[in-house]
Amino acid sequence: MSRHPLRTWMLAGALAGSMACTAEEPFPNAAELEQLESLHSPTRRPPLDPTNKYGDNAQAAALGDRLFDDVKLSSCGTIACRSCHDTVSGTVDTPTALGCNANRTGRNPPTILNSGYSTWFMWDGRADRLWNQALLPLLSPIEMASSPAILRDRLTEAYAEDYRALFGKLPAEENDEQLLANFGKAIAAYERTLNRNDAPFDQDVLRFIQAAEAGKAEEDPAYLGLKTFLRKGQCIACHKGPMLSDDQFHNIGVRDASASKAGVALAAGPMLDWVFNSSGPYSDARTGIESSRLQRLGSDLVRKGPELEGAYKTPTLRNVELTGPYMHTGEAQTLEDVIELYDKGGEPLGSFAGKVAETIKPLELTDEEKKALVKLLKSMTGARAE
Repeated sequence: MSRHPLRTWMLAGALAGSMACTAEEPFPNAAELEQLESLHSPTRRPPLDPTNKYGDNAQAAALGDRLFDDVKLSSCGTIACRSCHDTVSGTVDTPTALGCNANRTGRNPPTILNSGYSTWFMWDGRADRLWNQALLPLLSPIEMASSPAILRDRLTEAYAEDYRALFGKLPAEENDEQLLANFGKAIAAYERTLNRNDAPFDQDVLRFIQAAEAGKAEEDPAYLGLKTFLRKGQCIACHKGPMLSDDQFHNIGVRDASASKAGVALAAGPMLDWVFNSSGPYSDARTGIESSRLQRLGSDLVRKGPELEGAYKTPTLRNVELTGPYMHTGEAQTLEDVIELYDKGGEPLGSFAGKVAETIKPLELTDEEKKALVKLLKSMTGARAE
């Protein structure tokens, strides 16, 4: 049951019925064994991004690394990309992050670890590629509060020859939009190197599969955690495949009274008209898959609008122990808090936009099952890519 890369914006409600099984049925059954086999560690390098021809260019990554740390790209001179995305967790350890002029971000910054494996970006999906996502914090008045003029001046001052060697022109010779696109593509090339995979979890799953095939599943130390993850907890409904995320959008009942609480239902429309989206003039692959998935998104907004109300992206569980606090609001401080939120079936109706997905319902987990889930989640911390 690996995630199909072109499946977009769908809720996972149908899984609740298809995955149901009796309490007496041995774990894992055939379907669950197939799901376990799909959770193996991803490849060492993220898949190619056809919309960014510099995505795996070492020269671009080196430039992006320097730009990522440069506070002079912000209007206030104190905020860099790294300010919200540290080198260990790829995020911050507070619910929101500090931007220019003592502003705070409206949401918890998503981790950039393993971000090259994703296909939609930001909690609400308002960017559809890693390179165009980089433009949003740069230009946000709350975050870096920058502009094409500030970017051009800083690139000219400190990076002119590196920029020309990579892109063929000096920063002063580029129009504003091309300059922004090239900045984003260099940042993305760097971020695509920030991968942490090969976690203890992967070896545990392989060992458990062997134990199950030998008829000794219950003797394996990962038995209760995996059983709760797949069966009673239904975590697998959204956290699936090598990245432990379906890369889709779901309403799980997180308390949110902000102006943007509608999530993807509010953000997706403007992204379709954005000049920097993956089928726009600054993409290196404007047709084919890119245009098809955006067309599908537009159709889904019309047909399934109410189901997308209050829906946010499923974060990867890889390295989740490093990336707290959790949820788009940062309201859950610990993994135990996250499990409690799911266990009660989300917050009360009316404390967030829309309705929860059909898979979100009270779980009635035992203390032992909760502890087993926490242990399982902590085992998903991977080794840094060399």
